[in-house]
Amino acid sequence: MPLFSGIPMIWLLSFDLQTAVLSQASTAPPAAPPDIELLMHQLEFMKWINTAFLGFLGFLGGLLTWFFKSNLDDAKEMARKMVRQELADHIEPLIKAESDHIQRTLRTEQIISATVVDYYMPAEAEPPREHQLLKGRGFLDVRYWRQNQLPIGRFGSVLVIDFVNSGILEIPGLLDDDDTVRKVAYKQREQIVNDTARQVVELRIGNPILVLYVRPGSGRIGEIDQLTTTFPEIQYYSSANTPVALMGAVVDSAYVAYGDRALI
Repeated sequence: MPLFSGIPMIWLLSFDLQTAVLSQASTAPPAAPPDIELLMHQLEFMKWINTAFLGFLGFLGGLLTWFFKSNLDDAKEMARKMVRQELADHIEPLIKAESDHIQRTLRTEQIISATVVDYYMPAEAEPPREHQLLKGRGFLDVRYWRQNQLPIGRFGSVLVIDFVNSGILEIPGLLDDDDTVRKVAYKQREQIVNDTARQVVELRIGNPILVLYVRPGSGRIGEIDQLTTTFPEIQYYSSANTPVALMGAVVDSAYVAYGDRALI
């Protein structure tokens, strides 16, 4: 008797179909859907593109670095040239001019510090303020002497004759309304200047540069202009009519005296 003779036929057919489906499922795994496979290929391609792009960026970065570095070096060199040109055209001349000015100033101060000045008051009077100003200027010495008190030794390089504080040129007739009186007063003033200069020259104790200090606003004194003609012994002279002008005239005279000695 058959083994399955007691089982209905429909169950046997159902069993056979299930067995066939199970056997097929265990032997051949299902294939991946086409969309997933395409996505995987795209991912791989993007990875390759990313790697290639990063490599290109590295190359481009190196190229740009070299380019900008090269241009930066050129810019630095150009800047150095511009700075050197600016120095040569503007800064160096200013520095040289300032250096020359400082050297002249120092040379002047050295000359002043080595110069002896004599201050002559042709009257009996105490040293005036102008004498004190000259002493404070830095001269080696500013000696003061009066008409009856001659200097010891020889004159220094510069001799100041003070006609302002001595008052010997204050002649009343200079302001007179009468022209004849004024003319006589002018002649008297000229003679006083001449006699004072002669007194100094006849001492024969040196040949200083004369600086005649006169009062401003008193008119021109012709005898001063004729000093070197009247007294050939006098080589150089100057005049001043204010304390400031006096300081400048004495400093300039010291410089002239120094130059004159250098020519010997």
